[in-house]
Amino acid sequence: MPMATAVRRIMVDVDGRVAGYRISPLRPRGWETASVVAPSEADVEDDAMTFAKPTFVRCTCAELAAGDFAGLDPTTTVFDVREIAGMASPQLLQERATLEAVRSQGFRLAFDVKLLQTTHAAFLPLTSFVILDMGSLEVGRAAAVAKAIESRQKATTVAVQVRTPAVFDALAAAGVALYEGLWFAEPTRRTAVAPVGHAGLLELLNQVAQDADVAEIEALLRLHPTISYELLRHINTAGFGRQTEVTSFRHAVMTMGMTRLLRWTALLLARTRVGDVAPAASTLAVVRGRLMELLVRDVLSPAEGDLAFIAGMFSMLDVLLQVPLEQALGLLSLPTVVTDTVLRDRGPLARYLQIARACEKNDMATLAILAERFGITQAHAMRAHGQALAWAERLDT
Repeated sequence: MPMATAVRRIMVDVDGRVAGYRISPLRPRGWETASVVAPSEADVEDDAMTFAKPTFVRCTCAELAAGDFAGLDPTTTVFDVREIAGMASPQLLQERATLEAVRSQGFRLAFDVKLLQTTHAAFLPLTSFVILDMGSLEVGRAAAVAKAIESRQKATTVAVQVRTPAVFDALAAAGVALYEGLWFAEPTRRTAVAPVGHAGLLELLNQVAQDADVAEIEALLRLHPTISYELLRHINTAGFGRQTEVTSFRHAVMTMGMTRLLRWTALLLARTRVGDVAPAASTLAVVRGRLMELLVRDVLSPAEGDLAFIAGMFSMLDVLLQVPLEQALGLLSLPTVVTDTVLRDRGPLARYLQIARACEKNDMATLAILAERFGITQAHAMRAHGQALAWAERLDT
């Protein structure tokens, strides 16, 4: 299975933080050695697709039997096995031996609960994770199963296709540990004004966007030392291409320029939580922005890449601030290309926002149409999405 060109969906824990990923191949085919090797030379430091959090890889026993795992990390790779021979099949003993061999190499295994509850209960000792597919399970039944697993088994429960906050709350109460779905990416409530805690950030972003005098911005930051600290911390985050530490806002302006600083201020705004907004919503916004930036990197200027990054993040500003999107953007002095992209789906960056949304929703049909329309291969889009996820993960470390 080609790991570099795979559909990646984020998984969150009970606190709403990104805790892992779930992937399946872009196109069904057998595993090839070349598809699981370490990142190529084309993966520069900022874009290396390496993850510290667990990745659930959908596969079959046949793929595991044929696979070379030299490029996979046993500490972070979980094989989500979806096809196993029937109990009467002569292949069953061979497949169990394959699974035991995979386990002996340090990899963990996940199985769908329906499989374990019927013909393959004997596989429970090999199971590290039990999958609850909420696309076919009733919530009450899933909650009961989760409680039973928690009390009797050592396995961890994982719910996939979680679509609403109510389902998440019910499963969290039952002890489910991990969740896949985008229920948290919708506004849970809308208020008339932006959160008070964001006032300083909004003012800072506007001053940077308007290319205000450095002394004026420094005076604002003296009133908000926490913002100043967090902004410099983000700029100096290890592994993002900086060779020397930025020690002050004036230093940042001298070494980076206002356009680049607008990007980092926008990032800080996107990552500052409001109320009960899930932390994963901020991560999703960052991934969306980074993906757009990567997609335009070879066709637009670096400055336009920064604007693509901002447009991607701020397309989720209604979720992050819990105010209507048009009102949220109205609080900011943003370039027209950003507001046109986010509010009107037009301009040179709009196509990349469409692609980013298709990637995060695992909407392969839409992605195929967009890729053909805009001359971007599906494989390139999905690889960039994986790189954006890895970039966002490193930002959290």
